[in-house]
Amino acid sequence: MSKRNYYDAQYERQGVKDQKVNNVNSFRLKRTQEYEGAFPVYKQPQEVTSYSIDHQRHVWFDNREMKYYYPPTGKDLNYGYEDMVQRDDTVEEHLDTLLDALSHVRSTTQDDTITGDFVTWRGIMTKILCTPYSRKEGWEFRATRYNGSIYLEEQATEEKKKSEKEASERQKLMSYWGYRFETLSTISKAPGEVKNKEDTELRKRLTESANTNIQYCIVVKTRLGNHSILMGAEVDCCRDVKPNDPLAQPSNYIELKTSRVIESDRNQYSFDRYKLLKFWAQSFLVGVPRVLCGFRDDDGQIVKVVQYKTLEIPRQVREKPNTWNPSVCLNFAKEFLDWLKKEIVNDDATITYSIQFKYPFQEITIECTGHSDVFLTQRYLEGKIQHEIGGPRASN
Repeated sequence: MSKRNYYDAQYERQGVKDQKVNNVNSFRLKRTQEYEGAFPVYKQPQEVTSYSIDHQRHVWFDNREMKYYYPPTGKDLNYGYEDMVQRDDTVEEHLDTLLDALSHVRSTTQDDTITGDFVTWRGIMTKILCTPYSRKEGWEFRATRYNGSIYLEEQATEEKKKSEKEASERQKLMSYWGYRFETLSTISKAPGEVKNKEDTELRKRLTESANTNIQYCIVVKTRLGNHSILMGAEVDCCRDVKPNDPLAQPSNYIELKTSRVIESDRNQYSFDRYKLLKFWAQSFLVGVPRVLCGFRDDDGQIVKVVQYKTLEIPRQVREKPNTWNPSVCLNFAKEFLDWLKKEIVNDDATITYSIQFKYPFQEITIECTGHSDVFLTQRYLEGKIQHEIGGPRASN
């Protein structure tokens, strides 16, 4: 028996029956114009649950870390940089918090129908939507099919690891500016509870740094074409007290962004072509209706804050040449998910697939990698939860 046939036989005995390990198939990208056409069905996102991650990266199934928007009263984005607490990105957290949130809401509601054809992070769906217009930005995902649902997580590419490792001090400071803007723009109580500009919390945030361990996340359910999708997403802040209606809840959220002040036609084109595309995709996917962008100068000082309504962003670029079309993004994503459903055939929590978009950026490849890189947790299979991220992966 040849070496290849030997390993194929081993995997078949372990349950990988429908697709050979290391058999690579591909999804070839078409010209951008070929994805134009009618806007595919995209159902209004409905919030399924929400949860908080505290300063120690402990998970709580409540709203304790939810923040409210209050217009920034300071301008300096540099303050507190030396005191920033940065989440340890070398620790692989996979889909752990999203899976625990799903187990928790299923157990508390006794509703086993909270599921989807795809379960993933909003960031992954954003990358998929933007791919037709970001053809030189590679990415790598892992996928597993379990109980009929396809779970997708991101795997950091070698290029991204290298870029982060070699980041200059200036690049790290500029990355901090975005977190600092969130600090300057949020408070822990509803805006109506602020009595005046001398409010203790307003004064305190002027000198506060950022702790990227802390997150407030939601899980929404939506549908793209024939595909039901469960998405986890970090939310920056709320406009007001959270409504009880799950369909109304996403409309209460605000996305916070920063960008360099626009000083030329070239700056404007770059902002329209790249920044607004990602602003729209991120917020549209989970039903967030507003993006507030703090425009800053090269010294890290906020010059102005501009509001963008998510559904109006495509109109702002529609008549401008060489920008983007939201129908292209969604039609591409739908076709890509169609393809994934056909390719990921093994329904087994311990079997993974590697999905890559890399140079020369003409196709997306998928490869069944067998029982390597398992990422679903064993506790998720058992319907259990824990407050700490990590733990044993799924096993037979």
